[in-house]
Amino acid sequence: MNMFEMIESFPNQIKDQYENLLDFQFDLSHYKNISNILIAGMGGSAISGDIISNFLKNNLSIPVIVLRDYSLPKWVDEKSLIILSSYSGNTEETLSIYDQSKLCSSMLISITTGGILKKNSKKDNVVCVPMPLGFQPRAAIGSSLISLVMILQKLTLIDSSFVDLFLNASKELPFFFEDYCKEEQYAYQIAEQINNSMISIYGTQSSTDVISSRFRAQLAENSKIISSHHVLPELDHNEIEGWNEDQFKDMKINIIWLQDEDDHERVKKRVEVTSELLSKIGINNIFISCNGNNSITRHLKLIFLTDMISYYLATINGIDPVPVNRILDLKEKMS
Repeated sequence: MNMFEMIESFPNQIKDQYENLLDFQFDLSHYKNISNILIAGMGGSAISGDIISNFLKNNLSIPVIVLRDYSLPKWVDEKSLIILSSYSGNTEETLSIYDQSKLCSSMLISITTGGILKKNSKKDNVVCVPMPLGFQPRAAIGSSLISLVMILQKLTLIDSSFVDLFLNASKELPFFFEDYCKEEQYAYQIAEQINNSMISIYGTQSSTDVISSRFRAQLAENSKIISSHHVLPELDHNEIEGWNEDQFKDMKINIIWLQDEDDHERVKKRVEVTSELLSKIGINNIFISCNGNNSITRHLKLIFLTDMISYYLATINGIDPVPVNRILDLKEKMS
């Protein structure tokens, strides 16, 4: 499967993994008095935790924390639900957290295709949620997202109405793809516009911040280019001062503002004022948002769109977006 096919499969991943997990059972007597949720992972296996945490900020009364590290925080205890997410099952940071987690809590759940994580989970009687094979981890985002949603619903931490909302949102994605994501359409046009430029991606706190982070990562892994991201309102308290005309003269600069209609009114005003100030020193501002009846629909579309932008930016420059040779080389040297 090539990267175009992997990205295009986003809505089907959600549907197929939902159906795969419909009959998946948890012993609810084993998962009691949960006071917090820790999702441990790296890269594409971690970003889904950030996205779900954002989606559930007004639905869950307990905190969801995503951990990208080797070491477990001291606050983790027997009331912590620990979800270990590694597509390959061999991510060394996640395996380190797995070993430490067994000493702190009995409420562990693994999400993986196989590897050491699956092997150890079977040995330790840890519930292991299977992921579909054949994807780059970053491109399995649909399967990863719905896996987390299904886990939380089956543990009665969220109700089925949220699952329905998520599934209904995903059903709009194929139509969105047809209208905005095919060659020469909006995603391609944005890729052409930002090609051969310095790119900064700006999101908004507790909204598009996670998508801006993923977009930066997708540009790195798919397009093989460096970009940066930051978040409003924080960036108006430091980064805005760093746009120095002398430092960036003779450079083509694009700032991509990822917005949502539910953003705080003062944040919307900040986007307007900040972009005006930056345009005065020659920076080009690109404003991207998606339509939809709810934030989940809009954010899933925004993920779809930015993933396709990263794909087209690769193809415009004759780059195969699938291989991540430097990452693999690093892993080999670390081993």
